[in-house]
Amino acid sequence: MTAPSSAETWDAFFSDFYLRAYADDARSDAAASQALAAARLAATPDGGDLLDVPCGFGRHAVPLARAGFQVTGVDRSGVLLEEARRRAGGERWPKLVAADYRDLPFADASFDAAVNLFSSLGYLGDEADTRVLAEIGRVLRPGGRLVIETMHRDALVRHWAETSWRLLGEGRLVLEGRTFDPAVGVVQTTQTLIDGSGERDSRTWSARVYSATELLAMLARAGFDEARCHADFEGAPFTIDDRRLVIVARHR
Repeated sequence: MTAPSSAETWDAFFSDFYLRAYADDARSDAAASQALAAARLAATPDGGDLLDVPCGFGRHAVPLARAGFQVTGVDRSGVLLEEARRRAGGERWPKLVAADYRDLPFADASFDAAVNLFSSLGYLGDEADTRVLAEIGRVLRPGGRLVIETMHRDALVRHWAETSWRLLGEGRLVLEGRTFDPAVGVVQTTQTLIDGSGERDSRTWSARVYSATELLAMLARAGFDEARCHADFEGAPFTIDDRRLVIVARHR
């Protein structure tokens, strides 16, 4: 366990399996308010061009579009994009685009702001994740801001649990087992879905979990400055006790 998982592993995870594990997750109930708070934190102008990357099944892109932003959502998973289109209900916005976020199919300076939410970095490793940040910066207009919301290494260590479970309703459960390699900052997770009949379906994946310090350094290398760490979308001061990390950074 020395590196994040392969693209093939992630493609198998961000599929119908992911929808079954997360589409009805209680955390999705808060996604709309978090998305709007992220847009405010990014100083997105009313009706502005906003990039949600990756957008998954639209938990943030759809409410942002309904709030009047011209949202473009990008994701590699066709399954998740199809669910996002269903949730969007045929509205003009958000625009939903299939692409790898290392190579965004947009011209330079296309967006006023961007959001990367719900722990959407760490899948590729340090070098490639920095490339992702640089690519997001490329499509931001000068001075445009990126908001990142993620798990961070200090929280992982301080609140470590080898196992946990979530109830999805209708007798369905998600079980998680984890191991962590502190030398390389990679956590390996096995998620098992158990339906009401007891049938099981599992996926195992490894991801890089960055510290705030590491993420700030990556953002600087990717062309961002004025980066600020917060504990939440309201701008509360960040401490190592906080379970989530919110970073706002301006593209130079």
